[in-house]
Amino acid sequence: MPVLGVVLWVLWAYTGLPPDPPLPSTNIGNTSAGFADADWRQAGGGVANWTASTNGALPVDVAPETMWRYVAGSPITAPPAVVGQRVYLTAEDGSVVALERGTGTVLWQYDSGLPAAVTPAVTEDLVFVVFRAGVVSALEPETGGLVWSRRLQVASLPSPTVSDGRLFVAESDKNRLIALDAATGEPLWDYRLDDWVIAPPAIIDGKVIATANDARVHVLDEGTGKLRMIYDAGSARWARGGPLATEDLLHFSSFGGVVWGLDYQGHRYPLERQIQYVRTVLWVWGFTKNGPEQQGYVWSAQTPGEQPYPPALSGSTLVVADASGLVTGLNADNGEILWEFNSGSDITVAATTADSVALIGDENGQVIAISIGDGSQKWVVNLDGVITASPIVAGGMLLAATSSDNGTLTALSFSSR
Repeated sequence: MPVLGVVLWVLWAYTGLPPDPPLPSTNIGNTSAGFADADWRQAGGGVANWTASTNGALPVDVAPETMWRYVAGSPITAPPAVVGQRVYLTAEDGSVVALERGTGTVLWQYDSGLPAAVTPAVTEDLVFVVFRAGVVSALEPETGGLVWSRRLQVASLPSPTVSDGRLFVAESDKNRLIALDAATGEPLWDYRLDDWVIAPPAIIDGKVIATANDARVHVLDEGTGKLRMIYDAGSARWARGGPLATEDLLHFSSFGGVVWGLDYQGHRYPLERQIQYVRTVLWVWGFTKNGPEQQGYVWSAQTPGEQPYPPALSGSTLVVADASGLVTGLNADNGEILWEFNSGSDITVAATTADSVALIGDENGQVIAISIGDGSQKWVVNLDGVITASPIVAGGMLLAATSSDNGTLTALSFSSR
């Protein structure tokens, strides 16, 4: 009987004997992994979290000029979403606004009364917002009318992510990632991590790659939430912002200045972590010559600084900004350091990329453009206040949030030069 019990436990834990969860009722959501086009539909610009945009003919190597300013009067701590002719924005006072892209005119405003610090996730049919108190709301894009709302059990910190009809949200201090039916808000599946969930997942090739406030990476099946692989980076702790996934590798930055490249295509096998632990003990005590190597490890690189933000991607170059003012360009394939840049001031937000430049924001209200090719400075735009959300290029313009007037979004145009 004990042997049978062990066999049944292994089958349950590793083969997923329970029936698969229900399918979503629709297929709404941005499923394209990789660079955003002229739109910036959700956090990270798209489901793979590249925090990158490709705008083709835009002269992003020349400083843009101010088009309009929107004063929220409340802190803006996440970039907006930009879809078509609209800019969707949240603020700490719980407001969600839709602005006309060309003028900044308010088209509608939804007031929840609950603090929000997220980038909305936008599809053709719905605008999704998660409020910090754990309320998930789906709004009508044209009017801001409430379509559905769902209250989670506890607070939720990450921005929502929508893909293939599923909306991914978190119950942060219950360590849970939850997949909801994007059309209805009904739960489809959930997965418990080992610590607080503070960043949205990356989604690519049918996989959901999730992290928590620790050093583990969990690769899940998008349709079922079943674990496919886990990677433990030991004493490292991931920087806020979540993973970045390409077709080949998964990239993170961790406190202490280490940037990682991992292969996420593997599968865990029965008792993998237990066997890994035994091998580590044998190596520590000198019974084996070589330490065990986890499946998935490809490379890691030490960068300057101790408090890196999550990486951004442009072509085959990763860009990692550090709070100290240092910015590093790395080869995404092997971790080779290509260039370093020192802004001379504290960087307050993660870098993003737009075609040939990387964008950073600092404590002095500067948005600085850095050449992806050699790390040289291309231009600087000076705004009032501190940069409070990563500057993005979307819809043909640069959008940057600052602390001015207790929360201001500024739109700058490249086309006037």
